[in-house]
Amino acid sequence: MASNTKTAPSRAKKAEPRGKKHTGLKAALILIFLLIALAFAVYLYLCVQVDQNIIIGDVTIQGVDVQGMTRDEATSAVDEALASVYQNQTVDILLAGETYSVTVWDDEQNLLTWDYSDVLDDAMELGHGDLLTRGWEWLQVELGNTEAQTATVSPALTDTETLKSLIQATGIEAVDTAVETTYTIEDDCVVITKGSAGVTADVDTLTDQVASLVNSGDWPEEHTVDCATLSSDIAELDIQAIYDQIYVAPVSATLDPDNDYAIVPSTDGVSFDVDAATQALADAEAGSQVTVELVYTEPDITTAFLEEHLFADVLGSYTTTVSGSSGRVSNVKLSAQFCDGTILLPGEIFDYNDTVGERTTARGFSAAPAYNNGETVQEVGGGICQTSSTLYAACLYANLEIVTRTNHTYASSYIGLGLDATVSWGGPEFEFANNTDYPIKIVTSYSGGKLTVSIYGTKTDDITVKIVSKTLETIPYSTTYTTDSSLASGTSKVITTPYTGYKVQTYRELYDGDGNLISSTEEAYSYYKARNKVIATGD
Repeated sequence: MASNTKTAPSRAKKAEPRGKKHTGLKAALILIFLLIALAFAVYLYLCVQVDQNIIIGDVTIQGVDVQGMTRDEATSAVDEALASVYQNQTVDILLAGETYSVTVWDDEQNLLTWDYSDVLDDAMELGHGDLLTRGWEWLQVELGNTEAQTATVSPALTDTETLKSLIQATGIEAVDTAVETTYTIEDDCVVITKGSAGVTADVDTLTDQVASLVNSGDWPEEHTVDCATLSSDIAELDIQAIYDQIYVAPVSATLDPDNDYAIVPSTDGVSFDVDAATQALADAEAGSQVTVELVYTEPDITTAFLEEHLFADVLGSYTTTVSGSSGRVSNVKLSAQFCDGTILLPGEIFDYNDTVGERTTARGFSAAPAYNNGETVQEVGGGICQTSSTLYAACLYANLEIVTRTNHTYASSYIGLGLDATVSWGGPEFEFANNTDYPIKIVTSYSGGKLTVSIYGTKTDDITVKIVSKTLETIPYSTTYTTDSSLASGTSKVITTPYTGYKVQTYRELYDGDGNLISSTEEAYSYYKARNKVIATGD
């Protein structure tokens, strides 16, 4: 038993060191565990404390350090930085030496957009992953073991329609470098300055140019664009239109019937050679001048010539002897007075009835013998046919155009066969035309029982007129008898004056200054009836 007792303590002493050793190891292990647990707890605390809403990395966007900012704060800060760079920046467009500026972002209009969400996404990923990695990523940032991030944002412009409107608002569309051909009219010429083709803005292409510059990333440092252009041709100058504008036909001097027949001055004609001017302009260089000489043409009758030669010559004149009753003589003189001084411009027609007017006692005419249906009657205005006949003859010798003329029923005693012209109110009529190039005037005079009618005008040639009357047939009259109880037996009385009838052809013959016959034309055919002689005898 004693040995066993001794042995037991001995075993216990040997085991004690082993127990102490185990305990120390255990304590060390516990300590290590506690330290590890503490470190892990601290790390877990750190992971929990890392704010997932802020950027923990060294990130700079558009020059803005966004570390420590939330995403919204970073967005606001970057947008503010972008605004400071791009707001009110212009794109300058150069065209024809002028600058037209377009602002794509101002207080009223912003066409720019930015997309830096990927940069923010990358920035937000650091320290915002799994719970157990957050602390480690934060430590790496704090220890400077992470690479700093720097990002530059470029604007994007996609609203080209609005951009086009802004470009148009600059007025650049109105620019046209083409120089139109111009002309000035001077006293003796037309001076034409030949234009040149140019360019206008190609607004559609220019819009793309501006958008490309804005989107390139080089803006606003590079802010100038050479404007895209389209060819601009000039209109061809209408030479004929210029000619029509300045052309003036020469106008002869004449008389103004509404101003007491005062002289209306002549006008020189103005023109130029259209074909020559057109060719000269086609051959000219752009910017050069072409001088087109004006051609001035005098009219046929200048003012000076008309003033000198107006009514200067007697073109034709004729005189007849006036006889008969005082009433007849008075009517001849009065009708001649109505015709006296009448002026006819070239081409105008004289109408005897219109000029003399209706024959009434109120107008001063008297009753006098006249023919009515072959019978001699008393008629107001009787005798005025002598005036129309004398005028007709004067017109023939003046070589004027006869429009309307009718011979008497019976041959007239006061004028030769074929030279008479009968008239009556309501017809027949006597008319002639001024077929000369100058005004003419009728001048009548009465003196010593003779009526003279003259045509005054402007003689431009040496032609003289001869009127030849050829009797084609003579128609004799017969004598008839009738009884008149009022007459004494064996006596007689002529109660109807007889007239021999004639068929007459007149000719107008023209002679030159040397007396050579130029022409002979039929003037008029006259048929005068025969009137039988009637003698009354007593029973």
